[in-house]
Formats: sequence, C-alpha cells, structure tokens
Amino acid sequence: MNRIRLMGVVVLGLVVGSVRAQSPVAPPASPAPLKTSLDLGATLTDGNSESRKANGSLTLEGERAPLGSFLAGAQVNYGESKVNGETETDLDNAKAFGNAKKTLSAMTFAYGDISALYDNMAEIDYRVTAGPGAGFYLLKTPAHTLSMEAGPSYVWERVSEGDDDYLALRAAERYEYVVAPGTRFWESVEILPEVSDFSNFLVTAEAGAEAAVNAHFSLRLVLQDKYDSQPGAGLDKNDLILIGGVSLKL
Repeated sequence: MNRIRLMGVVVLGLVVGSVRAQSPVAPPASPAPLKTSLDLGATLTDGNSESRKANGSLTLEGERAPLGSFLAGAQVNYGESKVNGETETDLDNAKAFGNAKKTLSAMTFAYGDISALYDNMAEIDYRVTAGPGAGFYLLKTPAHTLSMEAGPSYVWERVSEGDDDYLALRAAERYEYVVAPGTRFWESVEILPEVSDFSNFLVTAEAGAEAAVNAHFSLRLVLQDKYDSQPGAGLDKNDLILIGGVSLKL
C-alpha cells in the first residue's frame, strides 16, 4: 500500500505541475475554482455472517477555457468477511490516476494520462500505465460533455509475482451530463490492448450518478468494472464493484 500511496502523490504532482506549466493562449478573465471532492462509503452486515467494507476517494478537477483541463485523484477499497469464526479479506485495492488535457482548438486537445493500480485479490502488486495522445469533443456544453481520446501507452506490471512491461494502444471515452449544480450522471470506458498481442488487453469502465442534498453534500452510486483478458493463474477475468456513499465538496 505504501508504494501505491507514493504513486498517488507522484501522479497528482505530475498532473498539477503540467497544468501549471502550460503557457496561456489568452489570460482568462477569472480562473475557474479548483473542484475537490471527498467520497466516502461503508457497508456493514451482522448475523450468520459479518462483513465490513469501506471505500474512500479524493478527486481534484479543474479547467481554464483557453488552456485545458485536468482530472486527478486516488481511491481505496477495503473489505473483510467473517463466516463461522473465520475472517478473511475479500476486497483490497487502491488506484491513483491523472489526466491533463491541453486545448488545441475549441473541440480538440492533446493529453497526458497516467494511472497506478494495486489489487490484492487479483494478485496485482502494481500496474502502472502512462502515455500521451490526442482527442476531441463530440459534445461540449454546460450540460453535456462527451470526449474521445487515443494514443500509445506503456504498461509496467507485476501480476501473480510475474513482472511484465509492454507497449499498448489506449482508447477512451467519457460522458458527463450535469442535470443541475451538484447533480450529475457520468460514464467512462478505457481499453488498452497490447500492440504485439491484441489478445492481451485491459478494459476499465465506470458509471455513476450523484444527487445533491445541498451545496456541499451529495449522495452517490458508482459501478466500476475491471476486465483483464489474461489474469493470474486461477483468477477471474472480471472484477465488478458497486459503491454507494456520500460526496463532500471541499
């Protein structure tokens, strides 16, 4: 976990630093405020079986119209189950990520993307992906944003105690619908096939909804799916998690 926390700090530093280093095309009249969200969730059961699951994430997001935008954050999920007096960990993963976009025109951009994943149950000691690329907006209005992006990406990983690294292609899309301030729906999909072996690929998908209770507090529900076409021996290819909780706007 210490390695993932360190990776998270590095990711956030790189993304924020790259945004600050960008040369302005034209100075904005008034910089948009940085959006920071702290998301928390927990599940407890008691009786014939006992379980405790908790998750938390911190997300930073910002945009300056002539420059571009960035999205960065980190999340942790942990859970234990106790059946017939035996306690075992059944959820233990963490991820840090960052994506910075540099505006090229009103509807196009260049980007840099990086992520680091740890997943004990999937026997992933680490999986780091990083790479540049280009993309465009199919929709960009105050209510609707739909972007597509693609580029090369390099993968470093240790899965089931085996080290590997390879060049991959990255294709991703993200859609967000803002119903009202603090109330929104979003979904995203990312696929990374290995350049030399397209049968080896990773897919990450997410869909979520958030409903504002007031200006600083929201309820949220998020579905996350991770697919690895070549997992460790004896492990499932697909991991799905449904997260319910609250979001605090800091």
